[in-house]
Amino acid sequence: MDKVLLVLPDNNKGKFITKGFSSAFKDSSFFVIEKKIYDLNTDEINRILPDIIFIFWSDIKQTNVLKDIFGLYNNKKTVFINYAELLTDIPDMFYEKENSYCFSCDNKDKRYKISLAIMPKDYKRKFTGYKYNITFAGNPSYKNRELILSKLVYNFGIINIFCRSYDFYKSVDDIYRDNLLNSKFIDLYRESYRGYVDTQKELSYIYSSTKVNIDILNPEKDSLSYRCLEAAVSGGFMIAPYSDALTYNMENGKDIETYKEDFELIDKVRFYLNNLNLAQLIALKGKKNTVSNHSFYDRLKVMLKEIYGKNTGN
Repeated sequence: MDKVLLVLPDNNKGKFITKGFSSAFKDSSFFVIEKKIYDLNTDEINRILPDIIFIFWSDIKQTNVLKDIFGLYNNKKTVFINYAELLTDIPDMFYEKENSYCFSCDNKDKRYKISLAIMPKDYKRKFTGYKYNITFAGNPSYKNRELILSKLVYNFGIINIFCRSYDFYKSVDDIYRDNLLNSKFIDLYRESYRGYVDTQKELSYIYSSTKVNIDILNPEKDSLSYRCLEAAVSGGFMIAPYSDALTYNMENGKDIETYKEDFELIDKVRFYLNNLNLAQLIALKGKKNTVSNHSFYDRLKVMLKEIYGKNTGN
């Protein structure tokens, strides 16, 4: 039985995805060892002598730590599986390592393309009614996100933003500095903060009890957003930025709704708030598609076939 070392990053999204692949490796008859990124060192890896090291790149802060550790690890028998939303997240040294395989869910310069996945059982929840009108769960302190969230507050008043307090109040400062909202609407923006969500169970409740969930991506990304998968598998309705990768995996207008321009997003939010039956129908179809087609086990089979030439196992 081959040993797999999974590096757990220091952020929730990365942990959720890595834990999902952990279950998939176990289902494929691998012996799995999980280690937090800051608990790792070269001596510990040499003691484990893993056949596979799996890394999900989701936080730039981890890059230098891993470069320092794996720059000294030179076991030629170990296979590196590097997985990222953008291949630019992966340092060049991992491309150059022997037995290194780089997978990415974006459509740009790539070695292998593979979409994100989800663990449906972690988001299993019955619909118990609506609590929120409009929700964004994620770090708001990016320029394009601040702009769109400001427009949502301007058009709809108080919304619901779930994130770390540091990131939220940084976005408040940015919005004030850039004059995106006047003092009245900045106060409404401040009142939109709902705190930090730490577990998949909490996220699932938020997505399923929100009338309209919003996704906002960085403009350079063309990928299936993990946020879309989380909302869909929870039974939540989502409006997300249009991308080829998204519409390849989820049918536009049937599994999910999309927008290309800010004004289109505002119009569609207003439409679906007034037509919840249509939003619910899309949410139900999106959940069925996600559960059926976007599991970590399915993604791992593709990875292993690229590496070993067969679908599962060693």
